[in-house]
Amino acid sequence: MPTNNLNTNATLIEPDTLEDLLNANGDPGPEPVLPPHVATFLGEQLQTFYSHLMNEPVPDRLIQLLAQLDTKQGGPDGE
Repeated sequence: MPTNNLNTNATLIEPDTLEDLLNANGDPGPEPVLPPHVATFLGEQLQTFYSHLMNEPVPDRLIQLLAQLDTKQGGPDGE
């Protein structure tokens, strides 16, 4: 497993209340953005963690549920 090369000196500032997340107009502020090296690291970790799922068969119950959804979508309005 790869080692964590992230900067451990970085601190996250968490808001104390919901109001701290809002700007002066009461609208939410901009979406938080991860630094590219953090996003890359997290992406690699998630790919490694979930890679085995790509080789697993789809459970029969999920196939049945999807088939039920398909038949309901073909109803009288055609959607």
